[in-house]
Amino acid sequence: CSTTRYITQTKRSVIEQLLLTKSIDKAVAKIDNLKIQGSKVYIEIVSLAPAEENYLRKAVSLWFLQNKAVVVETKDKADYIASILVKSVGTDKIDTNYLGIPSLPVPFVGIFTPEVEILASKHQKGYTEMQITLCYASTGEFIYKTKPLIGKTHFSTYKIFLIPIRQDDIF
Repeated sequence: CSTTRYITQTKRSVIEQLLLTKSIDKAVAKIDNLKIQGSKVYIEIVSLAPAEENYLRKAVSLWFLQNKAVVVETKDKADYIASILVKSVGTDKIDTNYLGIPSLPVPFVGIFTPEVEILASKHQKGYTEMQITLCYASTGEFIYKTKPLIGKTHFSTYKIFLIPIRQDDIF
């Protein structure tokens, strides 16, 4: 028997990084109705997830650039301020072992037997929700607010009679 452990040398595993970035990309792809062609836009982000703000800023900046806007670094050079309110960005994980043999300690040796999963599932989900408010830079007057922009991703593995099966939307 053997056991498989996922070890990463970074703060986040590749799976978690892809779940986050792809969910952000999916949320950004839902932006519509912002009439900004030829305008200068300053982007400000408010988020409870500061670690993701750099990627969020670049993903939103790319959307503005692709839609013929000029992204500026200071408010005083902008025609519009795009306030990005990030309500959620993160991952969840659920592991379930329906049938198997748990890892057990071997008496007097100080080691454990490997866990044997006969029927099990492991689910990881990425989720991003944000809204964009557009205002005039000169007056702060409100122009438009997007509907909630939601991006979801998933990565799941199932074991059925020791045979692993993977299902995801990130690769």
